[in-house]
Amino acid sequence: MPYTRAASSLLLAALLVGLVPGVSGAQGTSQAYLSFLMARRLEAEGDNSGALAALKRAAAADPKSAEIYAEMAGFHLRRNERPEAEAAAKAALAINADNVGANRALGLINAAAVEGATAKDSATQIQTSLRDAIMYLERAVRVSGPTAEVTLHYTLGRLYIRNGEADKAIESLSRVLSQNPESVQGRLTMAQAYAANKDLKSAIATLQEILEYEPRVASALGQYQEQAGLLSEAVESYTVALAVTPRSRELKIRRIAALLEMKDFSRAAGFAGEGRKQHPDDSRFVRLQARALFDSGDRSGAISLLEQVTKSSPKDTDTLFTLADVYADAGRGNDAERVLRQIVAAEPMNAGALNYLGYLLAVRGDQLDEAIQLVQRALKEEPDNGAYLDSLGWAYFKRGDLDEAEKYLVAAVKQMPDNSEIQEHLGDLYVRKGRFADAVDAYSRALSGDGQDVDKVSIEKKIASAKGRMQNAK
Repeated sequence: MPYTRAASSLLLAALLVGLVPGVSGAQGTSQAYLSFLMARRLEAEGDNSGALAALKRAAAADPKSAEIYAEMAGFHLRRNERPEAEAAAKAALAINADNVGANRALGLINAAAVEGATAKDSATQIQTSLRDAIMYLERAVRVSGPTAEVTLHYTLGRLYIRNGEADKAIESLSRVLSQNPESVQGRLTMAQAYAANKDLKSAIATLQEILEYEPRVASALGQYQEQAGLLSEAVESYTVALAVTPRSRELKIRRIAALLEMKDFSRAAGFAGEGRKQHPDDSRFVRLQARALFDSGDRSGAISLLEQVTKSSPKDTDTLFTLADVYADAGRGNDAERVLRQIVAAEPMNAGALNYLGYLLAVRGDQLDEAIQLVQRALKEEPDNGAYLDSLGWAYFKRGDLDEAEKYLVAAVKQMPDNSEIQEHLGDLYVRKGRFADAVDAYSRALSGDGQDVDKVSIEKKIASAKGRMQNAK
């Protein structure tokens, strides 16, 4: 008996149904699957309106097919039609909570909401999107098993980092790199996960493995090396990165900063000078060059350079601030005060200048009422700034208001527990109050802290003195 056209269509549907993931004859009518397949063909041909119409016919023919709604969600997602994609995906999950396509779509929609969040979005909404993105993508990966898309593992890795789950991020990203070991983005994200897990060694190794043929990772590699204290290696990495993007100001700044930190002042000054010529509109290079010159011993050269620049650009408060700092380091406190007052006059709410001027007066021990008022103004702008809290505490200490001094110095230590100078200030306060055991603890923390702006030999002498006074008190 010859086939009729209808019988022929049924046979075609029966043959093709097996090619559609998750679709079987038991899920709906032949017409639904023909429409399903027609939608894919029309979309591939660029007929999006026809494809969507076909999907709607398929859903109407078989309204209990989760796969059809998941296909519709994917169709909308590919066109960035998120509300429509979300509605279709949720319709699919209402039928089958483990549908991979629907979970994938909802996971990616929420992940995009997290990645695209702005300051206008509430923290609660962002956290909700983050939680939901992880939930849906984890389900999609679990149901897919070994065949899960690498994209899902990669997206989950990024979300885990955002959610503070570095171990899970490393596990997901390991799957990405096992399939794509040369993926630049995969390795950059894996390095980020290791760094979040406080494993800088592995972060560095992850990028070093492909540096030779993918120099694009050199910039991130340099940052991790810098964090790990490998300053010389960081400078080399920044140099490699600059060969890729030779006009990058930020890479030049990072390289100079690393050289300053490793006390290679000559090279720092040289690179800063080159940066000034290449980017004459960027005053950061002037400030870095002056700092390098000053720290190398050429104090007059540094001061002369900054004075020249500030004379020609009197509104450049950042460079004026650097000049005040250099004046102070050179022992020219009156000049430093004059410049800081110039900044405050121009920018009355410049918290950095207010604090520096207040601290300068406090250290000098005069005009203490004004010093306190200046730092209080700075703290109105930045109430949790540990350095400002320390300045205010020190000003009160100098004025003899020990209880107020303790209040602010303790608050400063909470904000900056590794700052040696603040710990030394607290130790000095405790000595003044006769609390010698507390003083020894604070001085000991100063010795184990960052070591910035303190004389360790002097602190050791203070510890010995406090211990001696403890014994005498017994």
